[in-house]
Amino acid sequence: MKKFLLTATMLVGLSAVSKAQQGRVGINTMTPSATLDVVANTADNTRPDALLVPRMTEDQLAAKNTAYVAAQNGSLVFVTAVDGSTTAKTVNVTAPGFYYYDGAVDNVWKTLGAGAVAAIPTFRNDASANVAILASDANNFVRLTGGGTTTAVTLPAPTAAMVGKVFTVFEVTGAAAPAIQTAGGVYRGNNVPNVNPFGGYQFITDGTDWYNTGSN
Repeated sequence: MKKFLLTATMLVGLSAVSKAQQGRVGINTMTPSATLDVVANTADNTRPDALLVPRMTEDQLAAKNTAYVAAQNGSLVFVTAVDGSTTAKTVNVTAPGFYYYDGAVDNVWKTLGAGAVAAIPTFRNDASANVAILASDANNFVRLTGGGTTTAVTLPAPTAAMVGKVFTVFEVTGAAAPAIQTAGGVYRGNNVPNVNPFGGYQFITDGTDWYNTGSN
C-alpha cells in the first residue's frame, strides 16, 4: 500500500513538473489550458475561489515609486485606501480600486476600467482673511465664507501632481471680492483678478503656471 501511494505521489509530481517545463501552471487542474490556469473548486463551498493581486494604500504604493519602471509595464494592484500625498506616478489614484502601471508612455498608475469608484467632490468652507487653496482641494470646491474679512485667495505653488486637476472657488456671502494670487508660478488670467461677490473661479495648472478656465 505504501509503495502504491509513493508511486502515485511521484506520478503526480512528475506530471506537475512536466506541465511547468511546458511553461504552464495549473491550480486545481492537471491540464492547464494557459500559462496560468486557475480552476474553481466548486465541490468545497467553504473555500473562496479568486485571484488576489497585491493590495496596499495609495501612500504605500507611492513609497514604491522608484521600483516601478518600464520593466513593470502592465503591473496590476488594488488600492485599498487613498491617503498621504499625491505623487507624479500616483496622480490618477483618486479612489480605491484596481490600477495598472503604464510604464511605456506616461509612467503613471491608471484606473482599470470601472474598477475604481469615482470620487465624490467635497465642499470646504474657509473664512480666513487670506484663503490658502490646498493641494487636497483639487477637483473639489472651496467656499469663501468670510465676507468682507476675506481679502485674498492664494493658489499653491504648482507641481506635476496637480496637472490636469481643477480647483474651484466660490464667494458665497456677496460681501467680498478677494484678489487672486499665487504662491508660485505665474497666474495667467485677468489683468486684475478678483473673485466677484457671489461669483466663482476655476483654475488649472500645467505644473508651472496657473490658468483661469472659467469665472462668473
